[in-house]
Amino acid sequence: MNLEDYIKDLAPELQEKARACGSVEELLALAKDAKIPVPDEALAAIAGGDDLETGKCFPEEHPKCPYCGSKNTEFAYYDMKYYCKNCGREF
Repeated sequence: MNLEDYIKDLAPELQEKARACGSVEELLALAKDAKIPVPDEALAAIAGGDDLETGKCFPEEHPKCPYCGSKNTEFAYYDMKYYCKNCGREF
């Protein structure tokens, strides 16, 4: 996944802001301010590669949702919480 694939569905003004970011930190701050979840694949692309094993800054396996038990969870970097793609709750 490259960054352009990730930002293509964003509003044009957010796409331009994302392209103008000079660092990963700026891009993550933009995502946080805009309340845009950053999936692991996009974070790897932002960090300069698609290899999720390099420079891990997230758990190897996502935790199960404490509400419904699903392992279909994702870390939302904008608020530093996991959310469940199954039931929609944050934890």
